[in-house]
Amino acid sequence: MPTRRALLWGPARPRGRGRAAAPVRALLRLLPQASLPLTAALAALALIDAALSPVLMLSVGVLMGRLPDAGAGLGSAAGHGVLTAFAVLCGVYVASVLVEPAVETTAGRLGRQVTARTARLVLRGSLRPAGIAALDDPAVADRLTLAQGQGTGMLPVARAVTALPALFSARAAGVTSAVLLLGFHWWAPLPLIAAWTVSGRWRDREVRRAVDVQAGATTELRRAEYLRGVALDGGAAKEIRVFGLAPWLVDRFTRAWLAGVGRIGGNRRDAVARDVAAALLLVAAHAAVLVPLAVESAHGGIGVARTTVYLQAVVGTAALGWLGDLQWTLARASAAVPPALEVAALPERDSVVNGVLPAAGLPATGIRFERVAFSYPGARRPVFDALDLWLPAAGSLAVVGANGAGKTTLVKLLARLHDPSAGRVTVDGTDLRDLDVHSWRHQLAVVFQDFVRYELPARDNVGFGAVSAPRDDDALARAAHLAGIGPAVAALPHGWDTPLSRRFTDGTDLSGGQWQRLALARALYAVEHGARVLVLDEPTAHLDVRAEADLYERFLDLTRGLTTVLISHRFATVRLADRICYVEGGRVVEQGSHDELIAQEGRYARAFALQSAAYAGGTHA
Repeated sequence: MPTRRALLWGPARPRGRGRAAAPVRALLRLLPQASLPLTAALAALALIDAALSPVLMLSVGVLMGRLPDAGAGLGSAAGHGVLTAFAVLCGVYVASVLVEPAVETTAGRLGRQVTARTARLVLRGSLRPAGIAALDDPAVADRLTLAQGQGTGMLPVARAVTALPALFSARAAGVTSAVLLLGFHWWAPLPLIAAWTVSGRWRDREVRRAVDVQAGATTELRRAEYLRGVALDGGAAKEIRVFGLAPWLVDRFTRAWLAGVGRIGGNRRDAVARDVAAALLLVAAHAAVLVPLAVESAHGGIGVARTTVYLQAVVGTAALGWLGDLQWTLARASAAVPPALEVAALPERDSVVNGVLPAAGLPATGIRFERVAFSYPGARRPVFDALDLWLPAAGSLAVVGANGAGKTTLVKLLARLHDPSAGRVTVDGTDLRDLDVHSWRHQLAVVFQDFVRYELPARDNVGFGAVSAPRDDDALARAAHLAGIGPAVAALPHGWDTPLSRRFTDGTDLSGGQWQRLALARALYAVEHGARVLVLDEPTAHLDVRAEADLYERFLDLTRGLTTVLISHRFATVRLADRICYVEGGRVVEQGSHDELIAQEGRYARAFALQSAAYAGGTHA
């Protein structure tokens, strides 16, 4: 049976040289996708730059060969030849000087395009899955971290684009240098090619191993990045100082970071032995070429011009070996590309399969959970086991139960953020999996317990309830009025256009209760644009007593004509619903109206009595 990793990412990639080159190959495929004109221009400039290197060597050799001995005069023809060779050399040198900034500029522009495309791939890939199961998976979280280079020590992918043409030009110069050495003896380039290639391969293998180890330590590095974010983010500043967490955070960050990077060093004894062997190999290879070259030059077998060219060529073959920062930069910066492409492929492997039937106008009859079972990946116990539940259209249902009973999971299944592992959820008798998931979600207006506080203008915070619809100020005002947030919005410095974060100019923040009302307004804005199912998950958790009482008074106005699911620990809230169900052990164990459940003297009645006694005790005190 395929593993969960195989379902998400496909077969494991092979290790070794092929795997090491995979990031660079992926980057090369990405370049024309980012910008074909810039890629073509960069390739042309890199070829010109590579061609200028041997031409420059030959120009120097020609000039040296035409220069007279010290004290010797030059005839007009010889002098003209020297000046011509000198002019050619200057022209080639100027061309190489001009090409270099052109290459850097083009590579920089293309690098920005690649960065933007990579960011779009990651963004679209992480947002397009219909469900959220993949995004809850640690393997996906690691890929997202690698794709963004967050806290992993990887370089921005644009640096790889800059390194590519420089590396290509250097390698081309090494090859042409080896070709030029053929003019000395056919065997002359062979020892240098072998020595530089072997030593470069050893060094490259070390760097690739370090990059792979760094990628494999993403979990530790991601933990370190989280701890650093907690320390630097203003949201935790108060608790860090009140509870004295600063030393703990610094210590745990240091441990996590060192655990992530500590394996990169590898076996230093083996590395030193390889370095010594490489040095000896290079000395021997150079001696094998330079000694015969010196002997033949001394005996007049080779002229000054050819000797000059061959000496430059010997030096130039070094470009066939390890190129230091260029290869290190390319390896580290290109390592983000394969994870980005894997994240981009997430929609193809999402566990929530999209249906084709339209959901407009649903539900007309009701929503039913039929023997639904569900477990989170890796969990020991199922959240639901043969859950049966009926929610009539235009009615209200409150769901209560102990913490961990699965109340919020019920909302996730209803919204198709997850699908049941057994059983089914139907609307008007149609399995939700047969409906177009986006069409169905247009029928939903949800206030999640952990609603998002968008650090954006108030207009966007509410307008996200129907983001595809044109902004309707009247609908915004109605939603804000029903949610009880209208006066707070009117009091903002720039009204609806005020950024809701003090980190932005002219921005401000809201209280916890005001943020919850704003989240409610977002859901009601969705209702204004056609949503027919309203889900309120702990809608009074951040409200004070007066605001909570105000919500009770507005409840009928909020839910009129809607199919409503209400989740709350506060029984004063749930008793407003038409029906109440008590969830325990993965099933609905009691259901009915408030009065019916009190009369049964079961779990709901006992929980209601406990909460009432606590409120009464607090009031009496």
